[in-house]
Order: sequence, then C-alpha cells, then structure tokens
Amino acid sequence: MVTLPRVKSILAAACLAFVAALTPSPSVAADEPPSAQELLKSVRIAQSSQDWKLTGRIRTGSKKIPFKLTLEKGAIRYLFTDNGDALTLRLGEKSSTLEETKNGKTGRISAAKLAEPVHDTEITYEDIALRFIYWHDAQVIGSDMISAHRCWKVEARPASANDSQYTRVVLWIGREDGALMKAESYDAAGKWVRRFMVTEVMKREGFWMLKKMRIESSHGRSADPKPSYLEIEDVEK
Repeated sequence: MVTLPRVKSILAAACLAFVAALTPSPSVAADEPPSAQELLKSVRIAQSSQDWKLTGRIRTGSKKIPFKLTLEKGAIRYLFTDNGDALTLRLGEKSSTLEETKNGKTGRISAAKLAEPVHDTEITYEDIALRFIYWHDAQVIGSDMISAHRCWKVEARPASANDSQYTRVVLWIGREDGALMKAESYDAAGKWVRRFMVTEVMKREGFWMLKKMRIESSHGRSADPKPSYLEIEDVEK
C-alpha cells in the first residue's frame, strides 16, 4: 500500500484556502482516540515561527480566481490579485477573527455576513473563518482512510442554531500529524452542504504542504454546481 509521507507541517485548507501550518501532536497517533477537543486543538495550532508566501488560484471549470496567500506571525492573509481585495484570518486560542479589506478599507466580518459568499464563489465567510474548529460540542465518531492517510473522524456542532448556517460539521483529522484532510458540513435537514478534501500534497524545503484541494457545494447558486479546486502553484519561504 502506498502511503502519504508523515507530515511535518501541512497547509490544509478549508474552503477558499482552509490553510494553517500544523504542529504534529504525539497523542493524535495513538490507537485509542484522543478527546475531540484535543483533536480540534491540533488543527488550531499554527506555527507562528513559520513564514510562507504562496501563489495559487481557485478554479471552477474555465473560471480562475488568482490569489496570493501569506502566513506570517500566526495570521493567514488571502490577497485576490484580480481586484486587490483581501481577507485576513487570525486563529486565536479560543476563537478566530476574520477581516476584509475592500477599496483600501479594512473591517471585521460581522456575524450577519458570515453566510454570504466570498469573491463570487460558493465559499462563505464562515468557511474561511473556520469557526467550527472552536465548537465545544464535539465527539470522535470513528476512523477512516483519506488518500491512504489514517484519520480520526470528529463531529462538531454549534452551541445553538443561531450560531451557524450549519447544524454539524464532520472533520477527518490525520492520526499521525493532526492534519485536517477533509471536512463536510450539513444543514438542518441532514443534507451535506459543502465538502473540502485534500487531494494532492507537495514537499518544499523539508515540509509537506497542500497542493490541491477539491471543494464541492450542494447549495450553490447554480442549478448544477461544479466542483472547485484550490491549487497552489508556487511557494516561497
């Protein structure tokens, strides 16, 4: 069986870029699952000492949205090079904050705007903010294989229906490295809304990183929504 190499630091994406540099956690590799909160914490841990600059695009059919992605001092910044808009995600100990820069003005994304689409894509601001990795109502529901990568499955739910457009999110978290390999979100009717799955990784300067992620939406504005792909084309250290 061909297996993915052990990830020392992986840029996993959730939505638009679902990106965070992750520190391996020895407890994640155990045969008995750690607590769900330990697993979610492993996803939140950003290596502030790692600085990366990446160039990529979101591709849906023939449509391409180019962006530059910068990881610096624990902040993740997406710059859309076609119009100069930017999003900055800061992953804190207990919550995340998301800011948007448009026409030279920067403001924090309000709760009322979280369900809106980002940059004419099927991805919402809530997806970018990764709020579900902070939900306290979470449990390990099993294990699975993603691209020959052993994962724990964690189900997380918001504190109330008013806190999210989703009623639950299922995450596939790597046993050996704590990498977020896949995520599925569901609506109140129990139907899946969005799926994000890492399909390719690459090695740069001794680190394994996201190269391609498949993004699917069942609640898109199109009657027949096509999958989108987040693709990383260039990396600088």
